[in-house]
Amino acid sequence: MFTITNWKLAISWCGIIGAVCVMPGTYGGAYTREIVNDKPPLQERPAWLQTCKRSNPNEDKCFRRLFFQLFPALAAGIPEIGVKSFEPLNIDQVSVSKGSGNLVLSGGFQNLVIRGPSNATVRRASLDLERRLLSFELVLPRLRIRAKYNLKGNILLLPLIGNGDVAMALKNVHTTVYTRISLRNETQTGDEIIHIDEMKVSFEVGAMRIHLKNLFNGNDILAASINTFLNQNGNEVIAELRPDLELGLADIFHGLWNNVFSKMPTKLWLV
Repeated sequence: MFTITNWKLAISWCGIIGAVCVMPGTYGGAYTREIVNDKPPLQERPAWLQTCKRSNPNEDKCFRRLFFQLFPALAAGIPEIGVKSFEPLNIDQVSVSKGSGNLVLSGGFQNLVIRGPSNATVRRASLDLERRLLSFELVLPRLRIRAKYNLKGNILLLPLIGNGDVAMALKNVHTTVYTRISLRNETQTGDEIIHIDEMKVSFEVGAMRIHLKNLFNGNDILAASINTFLNQNGNEVIAELRPDLELGLADIFHGLWNNVFSKMPTKLWLV
């Protein structure tokens, strides 16, 4: 299983936590960390918040434009609603436990710094209030990740053991998110807000480059063979981890968008 704990950006993103119960290919489950944010919701519409017709939010791709216009504000941070900048994105810890198949790994990554989320492009976004569905598709051209790692296991027949620095680059990350929503009353003002109840995430990565330092206690020859293998077989490695990664991404997006939507009363943008 793939888990994340102790999210640094406590009020702008949620962490990826263990015991996430949403199974791949289904909705449902318990999200183990919600974002604590005591900021009051907006009472006036800011310039970055577009309006759409409540009767048909998707007319002329209105909701897609609204969604797209949120990203520059999210990247810079929206202090008036308690959302800090997520560029770069900081994560305290990612734990990895994969015990079967071609990839057997235990350990994890610490102090991750992820650059590139703010460059996301919204390819599609739709809101169906009648059916209580919200979905969107993002493309991230490049993510650059630096972190500490501590891993032990096997990739195919090759052993892997080490701890130290890791650098990773992901290109052309396509993420699709489907959610079930409800309309609720915000606790401070009673204003109607959107709440994401359940979420399913799928993703594909075009290419991956990774470099793990200090493998095998500094044995450069063995380390070079592992790093070469990982880079030559990046898609296969990601495929092995994909189901658990998708669970983790669901927890990230669940916390982020509930934090944002809880501060955006529908009276300001659904007219």
